Amino acid sequence: MGIKRTVQRCVQDSYNRNDINKLITHCFNVAVTSLRIKSGSFKSFMIREENLEDLAWDFIADLFQKNDTGELIVIKDYFENRRVDSMSKGEIKTELRRLVCSKVEDNVFRFYGEKDPSLKKIIRNIKLAVKEHNCKYSVCYENGDLIVDDGKVNNLLRMPSEFMQIKLCSRLTESLMIPDILIEVIDILENQNEYKKRFSLVTLASIIRESFVIIQDSQIDNLDPDVYSKMLQKELDRFLGKSVDRVKDNISRHYIEKGKAEHHEIEIYCQTAKEIVKSNFEGTSGSLSQFEQLKLHYHQLEYEQFRNKHRSVLEYIVKMVREDMLNSFKKDWAHFQHR
Repeated sequence: MGIKRTVQRCVQDSYNRNDINKLITHCFNVAVTSLRIKSGSFKSFMIREENLEDLAWDFIADLFQKNDTGELIVIKDYFENRRVDSMSKGEIKTELRRLVCSKVEDNVFRFYGEKDPSLKKIIRNIKLAVKEHNCKYSVCYENGDLIVDDGKVNNLLRMPSEFMQIKLCSRLTESLMIPDILIEVIDILENQNEYKKRFSLVTLASIIRESFVIIQDSQIDNLDPDVYSKMLQKELDRFLGKSVDRVKDNISRHYIEKGKAEHHEIEIYCQTAKEIVKSNFEGTSGSLSQFEQLKLHYHQLEYEQFRNKHRSVLEYIVKMVREDMLNSFKKDWAHFQHR
């Protein structure tokens, strides 16, 4: 019997023991996969040393609650308005994956809270800040997400947590409180159009906690605040370095053969583009113009020379590197979202 028929029988209260076993096994496999992905991230160090199979069983147990009449109340409630009969096998699997991954995410938070009470405190304070926050954007907390409502409906992917962490960490200081951090998060989400303007509350709390930023009277002691900053820097450099290499390979022959640039100039352009894109992602851009950035490598460069010969090439390479890096992050994130 296929998974669609199994779900139909569970929703219609006509299931048997085999149906339950099959559904449990399917959900268990999804949960283990989700946990393995999470454990592979340095940000989820708390579950890395745990038995993931045991955690998976524990995390999905709530999905199979029964009431006094034997109804699978969680499964039935989730699929109640989803018209299971008209859904394909693939759509059923997608919905099950969403349900299980949502349950895993909730229980990871519970697990973290038991291991680290300070995380719960951060999440509680973020929720309070959302309620009290007053700005020109409609900001709310819904289904585990912070949402900046700009009135647009889109099918964009969620922002990778690495992106948020890279952008947010450059703005955080020990003196910032949760309301201040919330304003920074809103600004980051609002001033981009590549991803949804929403972000997981648990993930945000983990970013704050695991970056070891001292917030209010948080009891975080004897920890090196540079550890995660250095790891994030390494991750950013890895993606950026690959993007620069790809762009360099793609443009070198064209520019050199057309006589638009020499080999050493391509090297300088790409190095400058790398510095510009990196400063953009770290939030440190603005201190130097592109002309000034290039002049660090071309010491005798004059602005007129830059404008006539170098500006268009540099701007193009910066654009290509940035787009390649964004696409790399999108592909990497989409790969994990849809596994």
